[in-house]
This record gives sequence, structure tokens and C-alpha cells, in this order.
Amino acid sequence: MPTEPDKSGQPLLDLPTYLFARREAVLNIWRSTCEADPTIYHVANLSREEFNDQIPVVLDLFDQQLRGQPLSYNLIDIAREHGLHRWHKGYPLHALLSELSHFFQCLATEVTNYAQHYPTANTALLYKAYESIVHFSSLLTSGSVTRYTELLREQAIGRAEALQLTLTQVQELTRQRSTLLRSATHDLRGGLGIIQGAASLLSKPNATDEEQANRLNMLQRNLLSISDMLSQLTDLARLEAGQETVHIDTFNASELLRNTVLSIEPLAQERGLVLQADGPDDLVVRNDRILVQRIIQNLLLNAVKYTFVGFVSVSWSVIDNHYWIISIQDTGPGLPANLASSISEPLKPTVESASVLQPPPQLTKVDKTGAVSPPNANSDKSVGEGIGLYVVKRLCELLGANLDIETQPGKGTLFRLRLATQLETI
Repeated sequence: MPTEPDKSGQPLLDLPTYLFARREAVLNIWRSTCEADPTIYHVANLSREEFNDQIPVVLDLFDQQLRGQPLSYNLIDIAREHGLHRWHKGYPLHALLSELSHFFQCLATEVTNYAQHYPTANTALLYKAYESIVHFSSLLTSGSVTRYTELLREQAIGRAEALQLTLTQVQELTRQRSTLLRSATHDLRGGLGIIQGAASLLSKPNATDEEQANRLNMLQRNLLSISDMLSQLTDLARLEAGQETVHIDTFNASELLRNTVLSIEPLAQERGLVLQADGPDDLVVRNDRILVQRIIQNLLLNAVKYTFVGFVSVSWSVIDNHYWIISIQDTGPGLPANLASSISEPLKPTVESASVLQPPPQLTKVDKTGAVSPPNANSDKSVGEGIGLYVVKRLCELLGANLDIETQPGKGTLFRLRLATQLETI
């Protein structure tokens, strides 16, 4: 239908039709204005669709408002969606508010341009358009600010919870460290007391050669035990101080593991244990050779030291192109629950591992009440293991390795270590 010309001789278009024809220009001018605003530095990273987001819907609603039609969407909901989008894109609140201000300024400018093009345009409709711009601007700004406030509150709550979790973890680590050091001090004091007693016995006259030999053996064993504990405490202190560094090189892990097992085999034979190693002949990995060896040595020595009857098994294999595993399993008395949980989340043993961990009859003994307990198992055992296993845990953290533990009282313990085949720089 042809439109009536106004006094300028041009066909008179209604304002909604004019704004629809100018929609693409409005969006382009709005983006250019935002790009020129130094406080809005996110525009260049957004595609056209990302930048426009909900604004075309706002223009549709503005068109419906001018035509007196019911709005098809709730403007507050649209504002919240736009605010959420800008939050995800990293907009600070002031940038969002500046962006919206530029948009409504562009829209108001187009209404003014329409009035200049068509001097005979309906003045009441122009007033209605300006009022609608103010109304839309208020609702869109309010909705966006409300959504931002909610997001900031959620973020603050998340940060508070994360900080609380971190604080709880630090407090738990502090408690564990205090318990560990207190127990280590107790062990050292006890060992020194035994050494002092053995040394005083050596000075007693009329002792047989066998008695003297036993006293010397006692002295030597406790000196080695204290030396080992001091070495572990030194390792722990270095780890806690962040003085350990990772040096990555390429090496044959199978060769390293077999040599480590051979070096510990005499100790296992002395204790009457079978130490068995199984794995491929060649397993070339890129990792820290020294740290891997220290982890294996700690776990193997721990297994041999606290296994009284039976065997210690070491095996290794490739999982896929990214990881390989080392498993160390023993028929010892098992780990105390509190110690196992402090090193790794306890896992329920599978049927296969439980059958392997089944101990021979002589591994356990029954007291007068009928309770079953492993031989020579006492609180000192968990103390001695704690330091070495805590060192292992920290070394695993350095290498980004996963340590799983399966343990059953009186049956044994399985340590399963998963390492990267090609460790990148940490």
C-alpha cells in the first residue's frame, strides 16, 4: 500500500517500519561505537553473533511495543540471559553497562533521525518511542545488574568454599605432619635408648662370645634403623621445603626396576622372603629416573621390612601410549586404616587381588580372646611406615603420578603406581 507523502515530498513511513529497515545499520553502528570505547576491550574477541547476542530480540520487543502488540518475551529474562552471556565472555559490569548505554543511545539517535527525515511524523508516537527507550534501558540494565550480582555472589560463595576446603586440607596436613614428627621423635628416642642399653652391656665383663655377638647385632640393627629414619626425615624436609626438582630424561624402566629389585634381594633373603619381579624386558619411558627409583626403593624396602612371612611381588606393564604402571604387593600384616587413608583414598580389593593377598596360616596368630592379629604388629610399625610412605606420596605429587592402595589386615598390601610414559616439564 502506498504511503502518504509528508511536506518534504517523501513517502511517509511509520517508525517501526523505518527502524526495521535500519536494524542492521543500528547493530553495526553500535558495535563500532563499542569498539571505539576504551573501557570495552572485549568486542574484538567476539563474532557478530556473539556480540549481538540477545539485542536482536530486544529490537523485536521494541517493535512490538511501538505497534501496541503484547511482548512475546519477558524483557527481564532477556536481560538476565544477556548478562550471563557477557559474564561468560569475561565482561566486567562497567563494560556491560557502557555497552547497553551505547546501544540505547544508537536507538535514540535513529528515532531522532526519523523525525528529521519526516517532519510531519506523529509527535505522540515519537514521545512514545523515547519513553519506550528509557523503559527498555531501565529494565535491561536492572536485569543485567541483578544477574551479575547473583553471579558475583555465587562466585564469592565458591571462593569461600574453596578457601575453606584449602584451609581444612592445610590443617589436616599440619596435623598429619605433627603426628608424624611426634611419632618419629618417639621412635628415635626408643632406638637411642636401645643403643645406649646395648652399648652399656658391651662393657659388662664375663660375657660369652655369643652374648657379645648378639649385643653387637642389636646395636648395629638399631643404628641402621635410626640412620634410615634420619634419611627419611631429611628427604621429607627437602620435599616440604620445595627443594626437590624434576629432571626428565629417557631411560629403560625395566632395567631400572630389575636392578632395584636385585639390590634389595639380599635383604629379602635374609628375612626369609621371596622377592619376585615380572615385567617386559624393555620399557622405554621419559621421566625422572632418580625420583622413580626412590619411589620404588621406598615401597620395596617398606614391603620387605614389614613382611614377616611369604613373598613380595614387583610387576610392571604398559597401560597405553600415555601411561605405565608399577605394582608392589606383599603378604605383610597390612596397613593401619588411618595410615592408608592419609596416603591414598582406600580402594576395595578386587576378587583377584584379595586371593593373591591371602596369607599362609602361620602369618596370623590368635590371642586368648580369639582375636586375630599379625605377628609383631604394633603402633611402632605404622610409625616407621608413615615417614617413608609420606615421602613416596610427595614424590608421586612431583611426578604427577597416581598412587592407589589396596590393603587388608593380616593379608597384605598392594601399591599400584601409575606414571606418565612421556612426562612433560612440570
